[in-house]
Amino acid sequence: MASPIIKYVIVHELIKEAKKDFDFSHPYNLRRSTLDKTNPTVEKLIKEISDLYGTKGNSAHYGVFKSEQDEEFIPSKFDDYYRSEDCTAELFVSLSHEVMREFVKRAKEEPWSSGGFIVFCDYFVNDCRFFLISMIKKKDGVTISPALEPEDMIHLDLTKINQAARINFSLYEKYKNADEIQKTDLSYLSFVCKGNGQSASAYFIAAIGCDKGMASARATTKLPSEVKKFFLSKTELKEHASKFRQQVIEYLDEQSKSEKSAKLSDIESIATSHMTYIDSEARKDLISELMKHLNSEEIRIPVEFVVSQKSLKKIKNVIYKGSDLSFNFEKSLLGSTADDDVWYNEDTGILAFTNLPAEFRTKISKNLK
Repeated sequence: MASPIIKYVIVHELIKEAKKDFDFSHPYNLRRSTLDKTNPTVEKLIKEISDLYGTKGNSAHYGVFKSEQDEEFIPSKFDDYYRSEDCTAELFVSLSHEVMREFVKRAKEEPWSSGGFIVFCDYFVNDCRFFLISMIKKKDGVTISPALEPEDMIHLDLTKINQAARINFSLYEKYKNADEIQKTDLSYLSFVCKGNGQSASAYFIAAIGCDKGMASARATTKLPSEVKKFFLSKTELKEHASKFRQQVIEYLDEQSKSEKSAKLSDIESIATSHMTYIDSEARKDLISELMKHLNSEEIRIPVEFVVSQKSLKKIKNVIYKGSDLSFNFEKSLLGSTADDDVWYNEDTGILAFTNLPAEFRTKISKNLK
């Protein structure tokens, strides 16, 4: 992934031990100014957090802010920052302080919650702007100065990134300009939650105002096409692409009928079943690459989503099995003109396959002789 171009970055400390209340006289250490964005240690920190998304064990949920419009609610504070023409460092620091105060308010309601170092960053990757908030634990036995200078950053344990949330500015703008129907299938907020339980990290999500959006229609439509596209891009998997796509559609159908949500972890299992002949290390790498692709910022298939029956109906294969004749093809191939791969003429009742592979045409010709 390309290196982030940092606009602003700052780190604060939330001071709380699990199962203990805050010392309300000193619940956090707050920096009053941004960090040096050109410092190599700071650059490395932001790149590693940004690269976290989509890796195994760090799959992202996708969603939007909750609908509350309380003046003190973080979504409204972010919107003020987003709408500011200059987006000054002072506004950035002020927003980070607002979030920290909300963390204290929410974390005191959850006894299992613990503190850590909260990284805030406004940055660009490939011309796409993001606002990142991430919690990181410090290395055991290490003391970090209250000033939270760049040299302190080397003492943060990047293997202990427990929670992170990221807002995509361009998708946020698209959402704000969308009508109510379009909004149901859009998301601009992604978040990663790790830890021993949802309750331990719930306050982080609640403080920021995250709401897990299902975007079910888009996810239902894209998942089968993206898994097929991925398999077709790999020489060793190409011949299984269509079958894998069909199995994914059947899986979505089963989940819909049983009123269960679809999960990327299940797709991983289906994909693995098509790779049993591949070396274990290579198989592991391919699975990791597939999951990262599906859960990426570009594709945005969430960790879990409700299957859209309407979208599923549009992508299910056309299947017929008779005693003497059977066929099975993707619905997207079907059309009503001779330019379509599968052409149905309603006047004559004739179904024609117009773009057969050369080897199959040869096989048909031989059978006619």
